[in-house]
Amino acid sequence: MASITIDRPADEVFGFVTNVSEMPRWVSGVKSAKLLSKEMGKGARYVVDYIRGRRAEAIEIEVTDYEEPRLFGSRSSRGPFQFEGRMELENGSHQTTVTNIIEAGPDSVATRLASFLFGPFLRRSFTARLRAELEQLQSAMHQRSG
Repeated sequence: MASITIDRPADEVFGFVTNVSEMPRWVSGVKSAKLLSKEMGKGARYVVDYIRGRRAEAIEIEVTDYEEPRLFGSRSSRGPFQFEGRMELENGSHQTTVTNIIEAGPDSVATRLASFLFGPFLRRSFTARLRAELEQLQSAMHQRSG
């Protein structure tokens, strides 16, 4: 889990976050993303081309929560690894606090073992990655209006 405050109203941040074509600008490892459904909302599906190591892998994602402009949840429905996540947005007077929460499951015996042995280190590393992505989101939002 990681949080950041962005100097934009929640509806603007929510619109940017839920526009999957913007994901490569702020989500680490995402090369491209495309909405598969006619429109974004609960139950919608999109596919992300994710770079892992030297390989690009397609991950299909289902939207599990969509409450404009405060909650966007998703989970992988097909792809090399499982995750569930949600972004919670809290509107302030002229800014929005964004909290990103991701729960990822091990995708192999090796990652289960690594999780068991190096759990605390991996959690800190993952939190740092989420924080960096939120900083990228903040930067992308600033550039967009700049």
